[in-house]
Amino acid sequence: MFRDDLRKNPGLFMAAKHFRLKDELIPKGLDDMLEDMDKANVEKAVIMSLDSSASEHWALKRSMLSNDEVAKLVSRYPDRFIGYGSVDPRRKDAVEETERCIKELKLKGMKFHPAAVSTYPNDEKLFYPIYEKCVEFNVPVQSHCGTTGMYFTKIKYMMPLLYDDVAVDFPTLKLVLLHFGVGGWHDQAMSLAFRHPNVYLDISGASPRIYPQSLIVSANTPFYQGKILFGTDYPFVGMQSWFKAFKQLKGFGWSEETQRKVLRDNCIHLHDSAPVSPLDILRGEGIDVPPGARR
Repeated sequence: MFRDDLRKNPGLFMAAKHFRLKDELIPKGLDDMLEDMDKANVEKAVIMSLDSSASEHWALKRSMLSNDEVAKLVSRYPDRFIGYGSVDPRRKDAVEETERCIKELKLKGMKFHPAAVSTYPNDEKLFYPIYEKCVEFNVPVQSHCGTTGMYFTKIKYMMPLLYDDVAVDFPTLKLVLLHFGVGGWHDQAMSLAFRHPNVYLDISGASPRIYPQSLIVSANTPFYQGKILFGTDYPFVGMQSWFKAFKQLKGFGWSEETQRKVLRDNCIHLHDSAPVSPLDILRGEGIDVPPGARR
């Protein structure tokens, strides 16, 4: 999100005002972002589009970075950025645009903001065909989960439990719940990551100083340490300020293995690994699974 682009999307602009984000902390362009990454020793970052263009609300019609713009930015520095596309599921060409993002633009996943598109993430008519396409190409889906400072939206679309349907119905869809249910729903989000092999949590959108204790403690266990992904929601949370707080908090007391996985390895695994469903686990143990069973 760059300074001039922010003004194109009034919803996100109001979110920036809500979080008291100063203009000087918003990068003017890619070079500023790269400089911030270098200062924070961040080797690679994810750049995401946001499409809510089918909205009836004037403030949400204007998307933040198009899919083509994201692909263009990534092509300039392919070793530093991972690109994600986005599509408003209410668009008539939503499935076709999803396929174009993956096949033509070579983007590595799809990102959604259910509140911005006023659509529940478990909507079988609008979202499920998109998920099917993502499963077909084995790309992750990252979706906002929890409250939001983005005005003109309703957070009823962001409850973590809504994703339980998605995880069950698409057991090989790699699903990342962005912001770990921040705003009071983190326990719901953590229960989904515990329950489903294909569900991950991203810890962006909040300072380490306000992470819930249950998340901090659980992340340091063998089960959860492979399920949590580092993120900042830059520039809402600055990269340097995140690591400064993390250091002051003595890394939450996380082991070296947990820090390595959360800060780096889990992201690599998410994009490089083949999906594993509960049925795969059963088959691996010699349990008889009916032919053609999906779940």
